[in-house]
Amino acid sequence: MASKPLPTPPPALIRLQRAFPSCRGAWYRPRQRPSLLAASRSTTVAAASSAEVPSKALKEWAPTCAAIADGEQTILLRKGGIKEPMFKPEARDFLLFKTSFHTEAELLKPAAARRYAAEVQFDPRAQPQLVFETAATVTGAWTSADPDHVLQLLNELHVWGPGFLEKRLRWRQKQPVTILELRAYRLHTPIALPAQDDYLGCFSWLDLGGCQQLPEHLAAAGVPALSDAVFEAKQQLCRRQLALLSDVQELEF
Repeated sequence: MASKPLPTPPPALIRLQRAFPSCRGAWYRPRQRPSLLAASRSTTVAAASSAEVPSKALKEWAPTCAAIADGEQTILLRKGGIKEPMFKPEARDFLLFKTSFHTEAELLKPAAARRYAAEVQFDPRAQPQLVFETAATVTGAWTSADPDHVLQLLNELHVWGPGFLEKRLRWRQKQPVTILELRAYRLHTPIALPAQDDYLGCFSWLDLGGCQQLPEHLAAAGVPALSDAVFEAKQQLCRRQLALLSDVQELEF
């Protein structure tokens, strides 16, 4: 059976596509440990090329999306979903698609559980529209087979509590965890799309459809969640901590 075509992107989405840097295909490969201590990209997002690429959205737990937008979190830790053998980054730049994986506030640190209590209860299936408020660009990517130590070492860069390890990171124990460092941008104009069942399956990435020329950089689309100086300090902390892991591999794109 032929797949159902995606709807034509609304004008707001097309404008955002023009602000995204380009990325095509499999964009990463293993890199040696010594490079961990150097920032993998400038803290100021570089100008984009003009390649044509589809816009992507990455599904993530709503409280995590809110923390990233607030500048409280700069990393994601991911493994494959039910329909994915393993997590594979598909884009360097993407929208954050807030969704509901869990409803347990215990997966967050106590202060974050109080701050993001409404987001814990968020249910995308109950929404008439899907609203995208935050975009992100990957500024570093790594893998490790030691999620326990990853969560502990990067404690200052996320809002998750110990329960997050059990629920999200200890299943498929032979699979490494992918660590993404993100610079987030709160969109000047949030994008609202009609809710569709096709958007809500058990998969990580959503292709929002359509290809556009991308001559501008992501900073034109929104306000950075953190200043350059603060984000650079968090980058340096992330790399110092990851260098303490014996098995970490950097992924280059």
